[in-house]
Amino acid sequence: MKKFLSLLICFPAWSLDLSSLDPYENYIESGEKLMELKHGLNSLEMHEEQKNILVGVHGADSRGFEWIYPLQTIDDIETRTYFYRWDTSGCPQKSAASFRKDLLNLIKDSDIEKITLIGHSYGGILLSFLNIGWEGPKIEVHIVASPLGSKDLKRYCGFTHPKVKGENIDYYQWRTRQELDNAFKDLDYDPQIIDFPGSQVVNLPKRYNGRRLGHLWSLSWVADNL
Repeated sequence: MKKFLSLLICFPAWSLDLSSLDPYENYIESGEKLMELKHGLNSLEMHEEQKNILVGVHGADSRGFEWIYPLQTIDDIETRTYFYRWDTSGCPQKSAASFRKDLLNLIKDSDIEKITLIGHSYGGILLSFLNIGWEGPKIEVHIVASPLGSKDLKRYCGFTHPKVKGENIDYYQWRTRQELDNAFKDLDYDPQIIDFPGSQVVNLPKRYNGRRLGHLWSLSWVADNL
């Protein structure tokens, strides 16, 4: 019995097996499994000795399934993948502080070579806070279809995107076409557009795999083009 318990301690716990999720026939059920995870950083792999880290941060009203193909596509044998669950019903400041703390705890005392963070929609707002006082190792931040210049977030949450990019941050903005994005097309401005020197901007095409490239499937296009 003691030997069995010691084996349990040796192996890190993981929340959900990424390889078990189905991005095709059973994508709805697989997406629900992602969104049922507890708030915070959730490991999607059993082994955690890899040198690269990938973290996906969902947006508001996410159903989870839009993440399955992208995470499986970017993940490889050198990468340990995580999914960050958070409360998107309110303003992002508190959750952004919690994410920073969780990320620093994750990489503390570890020999990490690369950290890739992907924030979709409202999740990109959360990741934008890392530009303020990030003192950790270099990170690569990908903001996908995110309303970084939202007037509503400024009005109700006091959110204004940071003016200066963090020194240890490679910052990428992946923008959908407003007229094709159901989250933005009815606005009288494109909330994805901000003036942020030092970041790299990629404008997504109109179509992806023969279909209109809208809000949800922007993640898949990014995964195929990273």
